[in-house]
Amino acid sequence: MIVHQWTALGDDSLEEGRRFGAAWAPQLTGSVASYLELFHRSGVTTAVATEVAEGCREATEQHAPAVAAEFRGMADGSGLSVQDVYLLASRTEVLARMTPSMECSTIVHVPVDGGAPRTLQTWDWHETLSNETVVRRFRAHSGARVATFCEFGQPAKIGVTDRGLGVHFNILHHRSDGTQAGVPVHVLARMILEEARTVDEAAAIAASVPLAASSVFTVAVLHDGAAEAAAIEVSPAAVAVIAAQPGHTLAHTNHFLDATLAAGEFSPYETTSVPRYDCLVDAADLARIPDHRGRALAFGAIRDAPISVRPRADQPAHLRWESKLTVALDVADGALEYAAAAPADVADAAWVRVSAA
Repeated sequence: MIVHQWTALGDDSLEEGRRFGAAWAPQLTGSVASYLELFHRSGVTTAVATEVAEGCREATEQHAPAVAAEFRGMADGSGLSVQDVYLLASRTEVLARMTPSMECSTIVHVPVDGGAPRTLQTWDWHETLSNETVVRRFRAHSGARVATFCEFGQPAKIGVTDRGLGVHFNILHHRSDGTQAGVPVHVLARMILEEARTVDEAAAIAASVPLAASSVFTVAVLHDGAAEAAAIEVSPAAVAVIAAQPGHTLAHTNHFLDATLAAGEFSPYETTSVPRYDCLVDAADLARIPDHRGRALAFGAIRDAPISVRPRADQPAHLRWESKLTVALDVADGALEYAAAAPADVADAAWVRVSAA
């Protein structure tokens, strides 16, 4: 997988959207074609995808107007329609209608001495999709400087700010998914990165908007000399917060940890979520390692660890997942560090650091 980098020059959302769209028109156009094919293979009709994208557009214009302006600029710059851009931004919401997907293993340790939380995540996605991605750097209207890894057409995913907050991102599946229109979860990630300074603020933002699909944002914070972290599980039905106390470690994969939300769990396919979660919990002491690459190498050295997801040849193309990225967040200095590889392959991959500033 190729991970490009892009830095915004200003804070005019419409103009920066145009710049981004013009610069990455081939990648955006290719992403639209790839996701339309995935939707088709997953049994999602064009009519359903269009309906979902339109609902997400209306919710974004209401709750995140600056992001909506960026999307209009992106369409203008790339030559795509605004609807095409929303199909990319709301791909999770479209897929929630028919085919839940598996992705991502996250772990965060909160030191007892008040030091910055230590984090690590894999990003697992379809083998055939998003083999070009991007780390975007920009200054939000709030003044926060943000660096965020995402697919082309998404406003944010895994990211960090220069105000001491970082966000990890895992998909979840709930029976309430698709029951209403809502803000795309990737737009919500952007809202949290731009506006929040604490876990409580992040949770309040998550609870303030309607959603059409489920995810979990594992938020790690160093604010006013205090460290905190929590998994904020969101769904159309409710929002739940699972906090990590100082000295403890919090892991999350792709099933709900909150008991009430877990009662509405929905996953019709074989999933490795529980084995990956157990792997993280069993190796929780490795999350204490201060060095970010050293932490990734330690998890990668676990023999036959399920957190290094490999595509299965016996599955159809639209059901083959693999670990495409291993990423850690440095919330103390506002940077993300990553290798475009599964944890087991980090030793042989380039390790890259990108600062939000």
